[in-house]
Amino acid sequence: MIALYARVSTTDHNQNPKTQLVALRKWVELQGRDDFITYTDYASGKNLQRPAWARMTKTWRTGAIDTVAVVRLDRAFRSMVDMHNVLAELDARGIRFAAATQDLDTSTPAGKLLVNLLGSFAEFERDLIVERVKEGLARAKRDGKKLGRPKKVSDRRLMATLATGITIRSAAAKLGIAPSSISGRVRKTPGGFELVGPLSKNNVRKTGV
Repeated sequence: MIALYARVSTTDHNQNPKTQLVALRKWVELQGRDDFITYTDYASGKNLQRPAWARMTKTWRTGAIDTVAVVRLDRAFRSMVDMHNVLAELDARGIRFAAATQDLDTSTPAGKLLVNLLGSFAEFERDLIVERVKEGLARAKRDGKKLGRPKKVSDRRLMATLATGITIRSAAAKLGIAPSSISGRVRKTPGGFELVGPLSKNNVRKTGV
């Protein structure tokens, strides 16, 4: 079965996935086939965390899909690394990938060459990202910004600070932590504050302070 994937951005209301799907169905006809399933996302292309893409990935991993087709590469990928990782997986599974309007097809010699070239470009992109992160950390350190994990404050110190009668916001400033780090660990009572435990979905309380 052929998987036809279309994506439009949520920020561009002038786009319509039907335009992409019409072109993709014509492409399917040119392949002499009529067995296809469509997947449509209304999402940013900055990463692969998209509902329809996730469903399609799950399906191709069952072996039910032998071809994945998009109108253009940018409908599926915005990152060279993502593109390489996906095409490498599809190639390993024997699944064909095609960009219908860009004459790109991994079942052809030129398409196979592209997969190999993408590996080199993806490695280059990863190296650039690592270099930018290192430069950013070095710059932040030069500017005197604190790096690393948020500061941890013991329960005893936290409760002792709140016992002075100050607000959560003031206590957070004094302890050097975020107000949410306190409100997630305590709750207000008639007598002051009561410790309810580490921050979690089950024990976060709004203090009103």
